[in-house]
Order: sequence, then C-alpha cells, then structure tokens
Amino acid sequence: MDILENELLPIQLMEGINAYRGAMWEKIAEFGEQMKSLNGYIEHESGQPQSSEFKERFPLKQTLEGGLYTRQVFAPKGNLIITMIHKQQHPSFLLKGKVSYLTDAGEVKTIVGPHIIHTQTGTQRVIYTHEDTDWCCVYKTDATTFEEAEADVYASTYKELPQEVINKIKVICQE
Repeated sequence: MDILENELLPIQLMEGINAYRGAMWEKIAEFGEQMKSLNGYIEHESGQPQSSEFKERFPLKQTLEGGLYTRQVFAPKGNLIITMIHKQQHPSFLLKGKVSYLTDAGEVKTIVGPHIIHTQTGTQRVIYTHEDTDWCCVYKTDATTFEEAEADVYASTYKELPQEVINKIKVICQE
C-alpha cells in the first residue's frame, strides 16, 4: 500500500518524530531518509534551482520587492512535505486547504485555511496536505535573485544556523 493512501498514516508518522524529547532536526532528517524510498519522492535544496518535476508538482510564485521575499506554493492533496529549516522568524499564511503539520513543540496540529502561523527561527516543518493547498510565506531579505533569497532565508541543515539559535532550541527541547 502506498503510504499516502491512508490519511492517518502520515499523521502517525509525524507524531513518531518527536516520540522522545530533544531537538527534532536529526529526527526529521532520519524521517526524510526513510521517505526517500517512497514512490514519487522528490527533494529541493536551499539556493539550488528547482527540478522540473518539483516545479510541476509544487508550482511556486515568487516576488522580490521592497526588501521582502514572498513565496506562494501550491501543494496537491496527499503530499507529505519536509520543509527546509527557516533562518528567520516570519509569517506563514495557509491561504486555502487543510493540512496537518508538526509544530515546534513536537505536536501534530491540523488547520484549515485561511490561517496564519508565525514561524520561528530554526523551525523545520513536516506537513501533510489533506486537501489541495496554497501556502504563502513572507521574509525580509536584501537578495536580488530568487536563488539568493532562498539561500538567505532557508538552511538545508541546522548546522547552518547561528550557534545561539541552536543552543536555545536544544535547551527548550530538554525542558
């Protein structure tokens, strides 16, 4: 059976990521490695050009204006998505759709658009799309190209974050 044919299974998998307290980056990376074996798995790295397969499945509208980088992505129903790690605090807008996502506290929360989420520095999300979804994020940046902006606001690994952010999150996770 395809893992995404059963809507409850992705949520159970997300809940398993934080079964034990601690920073979730490593657990999400392990989860991502397991997902690579699934049919239809694709990935994208921060600051790199998107593959044609990625662009086709997750159409992206981007703008750079007035020091703001806006990314609006469409994600079809039935996708399990692991985001890049966010280098800055910013607002995220679920414009339409229904998703379940792994919160910074390690809980799985289900929301329906329209809905606003305030993303914290160091956050990495795991998202399951119950319905076709439009999601938009807005970031501050001085970048002049989309690839530069993406590299400015996302990290591929938590080790790219400032050490004080890493230490703060590790302390919070140990409490």
